[in-house]
Amino acid sequence: MDVLFGSPLGALLARPWVDRVGLVGLRRWYLPLSRLWAAANAAGEDVARFRDEVGAPLSALWPDFQLRALLTRNVQALLHGETARRAWEAAIFSEADADRDAGREPGELDRQRRKAATRHLATRGRFYPLLFPRRPAVARWQIDRPDQLEQRYGPLLADPGRFYAAPLDPGTVAVSRSFVKKGLREYWLRAPTPSARLRQWSGSEMLYARVVEPADRAPQETLIFGSGLCLEFELLSVARDPGTRLASMGWRVIEPISPYHGLRAMPGYYGGEPFFAAAPASSIDLISGQAIESALLVAWSRTRWSGKVALAGISMTSFVAQQVASHCDLWPVEARPDAVMLISHSGRIEDVTFGGALAATLGLDRALTDAGWSRETLARVSRAIDPAETPALAPGHILSVLGETDDWIPHDDGLAVARRWKLPEANVFHYRLGHLGMPVQLVRDPAPFDRLRQVLADQ
Repeated sequence: MDVLFGSPLGALLARPWVDRVGLVGLRRWYLPLSRLWAAANAAGEDVARFRDEVGAPLSALWPDFQLRALLTRNVQALLHGETARRAWEAAIFSEADADRDAGREPGELDRQRRKAATRHLATRGRFYPLLFPRRPAVARWQIDRPDQLEQRYGPLLADPGRFYAAPLDPGTVAVSRSFVKKGLREYWLRAPTPSARLRQWSGSEMLYARVVEPADRAPQETLIFGSGLCLEFELLSVARDPGTRLASMGWRVIEPISPYHGLRAMPGYYGGEPFFAAAPASSIDLISGQAIESALLVAWSRTRWSGKVALAGISMTSFVAQQVASHCDLWPVEARPDAVMLISHSGRIEDVTFGGALAATLGLDRALTDAGWSRETLARVSRAIDPAETPALAPGHILSVLGETDDWIPHDDGLAVARRWKLPEANVFHYRLGHLGMPVQLVRDPAPFDRLRQVLADQ
């Protein structure tokens, strides 16, 4: 994949047209198939429940016995994946010699877990015929009305900083056994989430993060790197992923699993779906909650290593990184990162929701309107996850990486944040591409990561 991204064909992928094609693929295929797949996961082999979960009439060409056959194949893959995950997690976080003696090697268990999870993810393709003649909704919408949300959060909305107050105890972080593959050491971290809000979302009660680092030397810098919406690299059988690429550049990489995704997926939903399907509550809780979790990971890193610690977020987790830069002064000094990098970020959430192409494709703007929300009412609650007027972190320690043609989330708002925060010009990177082209570009041009390392070295 790295060879592809670095080739002339990779240059074509890092272009604005990719965003337009990606939106069509999301709307017409990936998201409807994911909703059918999530409904099947919830239904097991119960055809009636599957129809109810889908929430739309299925074609008469698909009688119960044929649906049952689809559900049976899916539930087999689901159970296989769950069994492999339980075996992996029980073994890697166990210190029992019996586990080692039984041949439960962490690398092999991880390979089996990923293989089973990938097979289960792939079963969503079997539901393709059910997209016709009528596609299901892209999400299982459960949006609170404005009055319900204000009642749910109460006085927190009057003081957004209170969303980011939480006890941070590095001693709660458990470290798994490790394995080495192709010169990289890999292991996992696990801890109860310090976010009281996230503990109320089923599946997200536990924090998980993967650590990848060079095996032949101790890296000087640690990079906590968040992922994007609906991306679940930890479930895939792939040779290279963002963590391994960055570790090959000499970073120690900590990849937190975002709430509602992958190992933290919410039952009955596909990975990432609750972030928008139960917005704005779910969005507020993910962004503020993962910011608190990031603080815990920073504090834990400082107890283990002496080097500098940076935090980066792309797309969805760029909002997490913005909140860390905005509110890290609320945490102990050891929980504050030395630098933050924002990749494909934006500004006010109401503008992202009512002005971004991705939200329009998801139907989030229409779903919120139907639930009684407007740009003005959303603005009143989104202050909890909007970037502060002035960052708590020094501007010289913050980097911005933007795609100039990105309309999935408004580019101009992201640039406005960089200008308002008075980031040095050397810390602001512009590329003539859109949202989906950015990951490709960062493989082709590591300049932002080189600058991040320089910022850390200059402190």
